[in-house]
Amino acid sequence: MTVEDKQRIDRIMGPPVLLALRPFVLLAGKILRRDHTTRPQGEIVFIKLMGGGSLLIALPALLGVRRRFPDLTLTLVCGSPVAPFAKLMGIFDRVEVMNDRAGTFALLASAAQILCGLIFRRVDTVVDLEVYSQLTTVFSLLTLARNRIGFYVASTYWRRNVLTHLVFFNRARGVFHFYAATAHLLGAPSALREEVRAHLLSRISPVRSHHDYIAVGAGCSDFASVRLLPLPEWREFARIHQAEIRARHWVFLGTDSDAQVAEQVAAAVRESIPEFSYENRCGQLSLEESFAWIAGARQFIGIDSALLHAARALAIPTITFFGPTDPTTLLESIVDHVDLVYYRPPICSPCLHVTQTPPCKGHNVCMELFTRETVPFTPWCEDSAGKSVLPADPI
Repeated sequence: MTVEDKQRIDRIMGPPVLLALRPFVLLAGKILRRDHTTRPQGEIVFIKLMGGGSLLIALPALLGVRRRFPDLTLTLVCGSPVAPFAKLMGIFDRVEVMNDRAGTFALLASAAQILCGLIFRRVDTVVDLEVYSQLTTVFSLLTLARNRIGFYVASTYWRRNVLTHLVFFNRARGVFHFYAATAHLLGAPSALREEVRAHLLSRISPVRSHHDYIAVGAGCSDFASVRLLPLPEWREFARIHQAEIRARHWVFLGTDSDAQVAEQVAAAVRESIPEFSYENRCGQLSLEESFAWIAGARQFIGIDSALLHAARALAIPTITFFGPTDPTTLLESIVDHVDLVYYRPPICSPCLHVTQTPPCKGHNVCMELFTRETVPFTPWCEDSAGKSVLPADPI
């Protein structure tokens, strides 16, 4: 299933189910009058269906919860792409994976199976880390947990009286603040960045390389490919930074689907630097091995992706390219950490997590960071056929 398929299911099924359940929730609340003090009294369940990078951003908060409640069971309910990150992080006692790769029926069947297990174990607290999903709200409710914690924005205030505790999610501020707020609600301070780095390093084996190298993450997940830096931009970046690139070996990291992107980027760089040295390890390494290569790198270069957040968690200096996402909402300030961020947003940025479909329909001018002297000021519009149009002469 694609990300769009899952979002479509959420939009179609979520509202009517919530509408049907809401009266029963209100009635049960008045009858049961349960103790909703936020200190956990049993198993804590976190829900994160999409975004391994988001789980890494939340790692200080999650590690804080783990250390505050070492005797309680911590469970993560996640989608299949998130599971490898959860297992590598070593925070959770249980990782329950929804089958989101084999169609709608398999997804719903696996969700029902996981839900029955949570009800049977009488979990105490559920923390929904998905900001916009309606079905994760339904799932949280159906666990019958004593406390159900989640985020709300103006468009998701229907969660009121369905979840027991709501944390306001301000899209203009760093998401890491709100992960920390949920941990604080449970009575757990977030772990320090030095503790996060030490924890991750303890989970991976050191890599040995003959090169003094730079780790590169040119690809991203199938969610929002508009984050990709176009090839002309890589070419121009290489032209501007020829001396630095000549002096370092590049190691491309990512999944099978990133291998072709890595080769295309390498070819673009070689147009400016024929002697450019690199190796493409996309699809050849486990997630743990990829983290190990990042940990041994002199620097990380890439776009907004899970690998970027792994590099920052491991305290590796980064050079990153942002466009449809706002770096200030994703990159927590870390003392003595070196981040060089390229970001020149047009007025339509950030658009991810704000609209279902990017206004540009994939023509991501926000990522034209090196070839365009000025950022277009004219907003995107649509013609009568619904096709995005950028005026020929933007102001």
